[in-house]
Amino acid sequence: MIKTKLFGRNLSMGLMSLAGFATVGLTLTPPSAEAAPAFARQTGMQCVACHSQAFPAINAFGRAFKASGYTIMGAQPKIEGKDMSLPSTFNASVITKLRYTQSNGNTNEGADAGQIEWPNEAALLLGGRVSENIGFMIEAGFGGPVGGETSFNLNDADTDGNLTAEVEGDSNTFLGSKIHFNVAKVGATQLSIIPFSTDALGVGYGLELLNTGATRAQRPIEDRTAMSASQALGLGAGEATGIAFAATNSKYFVNYTAWTPGFGGENMDVGTSFGSYLRAAYMPRIGSWDTGFGFQYLTGTIKQAAGKDDFGVKQFDELVTDGWVIDAQADGQVGGKSVTVLLSTGSAKAGHINNGNPNDSTATALLLQYGLLPNKANAYIAHRLMDNGAATDNKANKTTVGFMYLPSQNLRLELSHAMESGSAVDARESKLTGTTMLQLFAGF
Repeated sequence: MIKTKLFGRNLSMGLMSLAGFATVGLTLTPPSAEAAPAFARQTGMQCVACHSQAFPAINAFGRAFKASGYTIMGAQPKIEGKDMSLPSTFNASVITKLRYTQSNGNTNEGADAGQIEWPNEAALLLGGRVSENIGFMIEAGFGGPVGGETSFNLNDADTDGNLTAEVEGDSNTFLGSKIHFNVAKVGATQLSIIPFSTDALGVGYGLELLNTGATRAQRPIEDRTAMSASQALGLGAGEATGIAFAATNSKYFVNYTAWTPGFGGENMDVGTSFGSYLRAAYMPRIGSWDTGFGFQYLTGTIKQAAGKDDFGVKQFDELVTDGWVIDAQADGQVGGKSVTVLLSTGSAKAGHINNGNPNDSTATALLLQYGLLPNKANAYIAHRLMDNGAATDNKANKTTVGFMYLPSQNLRLELSHAMESGSAVDARESKLTGTTMLQLFAGF
């Protein structure tokens, strides 16, 4: 843990500054063709060409671009020759979040003054076309730890009245990468091989085309555990390194991945076996609605090498990965307004490496998102039912309501309020008014 002093500030000044920052953001006027970062530069298209209501959730064209391995070009000039087709510019983006959260009533002292996280998941994203049939993605964190977040707890101060920042995680700043090889085409179906590694985005990082939370980063709202069964159970998150074998076209995709739940040297010696991940989805157009229906299936108890005992006999740790999720999504319009519906339900086996629950657990989640202004503002509600499998105190449900405003297509302000309930929630917490979050999510 690293602690860093900040200049002394009283709470009211901090809250006034944060409110002022949000007000300035809300008054920004977007250019008529504000572009998303790295891939917008490559394709010459606006963010809304690929994204549904708000980034990073993707639409039909976004799925096609991602399935191509980020190789689709637009107006950007290319450098071409025999076995060579590169963009003339190396495209990059900075992705960052500034977040303030406040929880009331769920601490021994009562009201929580709040916490500022800056930067939250800040990263340099590099990606795009390597050649006509090869693309790549690299994400590198800005200083600090892998998987860690810099947090300023406004309740805590040292004896001089200075706030302290706490950072947890590894010293490595490399967050993940993948190389997407399009190896063959059978009719309209593209066959691809994708080696990858990620510190936190889960085994679906190899290839995922729906927005239901099958991989951690690809979701329409910030509260991932409220809107996705996969995220609530830990099946779509965590360290993962492997090779994905994928088949994609405009109507479906299938992803089989051999993997190990490791990254950066952790759990990388897989011992006697790999885990197996199967992901498939059918994505038909039903009337004017863009839909998707899929499942995730994870299996395999990975025997990770754990050295030798005193007699020289090799030892193994067993890493449980088993679980499944069924999910669906629909994007369309009702009364001329954009509507998104996401539904998922699933189960994780007892002892799963990403949740540590000693029992089999289940979760069901629903998200409804309603566009108030086209590509500008929307409101949503997410609700999750969860059972941790215990004989008693087993229910941990969650409801989140929120509002998003996009000053520009690559800048998102989100205000949300989450409430938890159920027998597994601490009696003190069951009386809380909830957790409120204000976040600025930006890509440059």
